[in-house]
Amino acid sequence: MKKTLLAAALLAGFATAGVAQAETSVTLYGIVDTGYGYSNYKYNADILGFDVEARARTSGLVSGIVNGNRWGLKGSEDLGDGLRAIFQLEQGFDLGSGNSASSLQFHRQSYVGLSSDNWGTFTMGRQYAAGVNAGDMAVNGWSLGDMDKVFGGVGYGNRIDNSFKYTTPDLAGFKFIALYGSGGSDTIERLNGESFPGSAERNARVSAAITYANGPISGALSYDRQGNTGVEDAITSWNINGAYDFEVVKLSLAYGQDRHGKLGWGGDAGGFVDTNGALALSYRDFKSNNYHVGLSAPVGGGTLYAGWNYSTSNLGDGDKWGDLAGSISTYHVNYFYPLSKRTGVYTYASYAKNLGYLDGLKGTEAGVGLNHKF
Repeated sequence: MKKTLLAAALLAGFATAGVAQAETSVTLYGIVDTGYGYSNYKYNADILGFDVEARARTSGLVSGIVNGNRWGLKGSEDLGDGLRAIFQLEQGFDLGSGNSASSLQFHRQSYVGLSSDNWGTFTMGRQYAAGVNAGDMAVNGWSLGDMDKVFGGVGYGNRIDNSFKYTTPDLAGFKFIALYGSGGSDTIERLNGESFPGSAERNARVSAAITYANGPISGALSYDRQGNTGVEDAITSWNINGAYDFEVVKLSLAYGQDRHGKLGWGGDAGGFVDTNGALALSYRDFKSNNYHVGLSAPVGGGTLYAGWNYSTSNLGDGDKWGDLAGSISTYHVNYFYPLSKRTGVYTYASYAKNLGYLDGLKGTEAGVGLNHKF
């Protein structure tokens, strides 16, 4: 629940009798999430005849497990006839240290736009790609169990700079979302009468999705394309997911493909490049097929979730990683118990193998924590 700090702005007219009034509001909101966590990563491989082994183990306070810690401001001004001016500014932070999560002032989101009951919402700034909105329709896990460990295009790394986004109003449960990120500069410079492109690449991002939610059924289809990323072909990602709530259990299924890289990926592999503000694994003729199964059920006043994610790729080809590559598998279970509408406690456990498609790289994470929204 969000707390409205400022409401009611008024306009006065002096030329004629009467008062014109428009309502505005600014809302401060946020999430604070932390707990105790344990993680253990280990890697074993035979590289050129040498037995390579590495391990990293940590335990202690972990910040932002269920949700990334954040604070933000949302604003709205009623312009009449169902039209509103809106804005959002959102910053992330590390709860344990108090440090900002980024050098950017509002790295999570920063946009302004117009919203209409009849015509939908149009916003401009730094905002989520449509693939993220589509991914949110699936029942997902946390930690190593998050879908973004195997899927491209759905992770929250897909925040697109310099973007224009349109979302239709609800149409019998359907919504259409389209985003265009203009990327870098396409300035034409002149030298001795000759024109040539500026040094910055355009890096345009195109993102579209259709979502559906009506009664027990929900689902989404998305497509993302990132151009001029330093490889010959644009990185593309498409994903489809669906869920059905049987009341005693909710089942979620998803499938997707990535080509020439993985956009906004949280898969912890090398080869990352910055594509218009979103991290991606870039590889010229990379291909992957991604799968997700998630189950959630009400248990003891809370929600129990179990999920499996799997991804195959062509990195095992002889001209790429060869025997060093493997298929990613992740297994995850969590339980969230609400203490109130805004506060809950949780516990989780995750296991993954061949993280980042690196054969022999395994990870285990577990913990308990507290989540509070204001």
